[in-house]
Amino acid sequence: MRRTHNRRRRSKELTKQAVLAELEKLRQGRHARYQTLVGRFARCQEAQHAAALLTAAAQASARAYNRTPLAAPPGSLPPVY
Repeated sequence: MRRTHNRRRRSKELTKQAVLAELEKLRQGRHARYQTLVGRFARCQEAQHAAALLTAAAQASARAYNRTPLAAPPGSLPPVY
């Protein structure tokens, strides 16, 4: 019985240490999920804002340049040779 108690106690202590180490990594920003490009993007609001602005600009540009041009009224433009 004493051995089982000691093992359980040692296991709990190792688990506690592992959890504390992981929490410290999270606090310092060194956790594995923050080491990927997507993880860093998810934490950086400036990057998210810049991406949203770039997306809006690209969509506005696509709307502006994908329209069918209107024909100029006859006589308003010089003839093209």
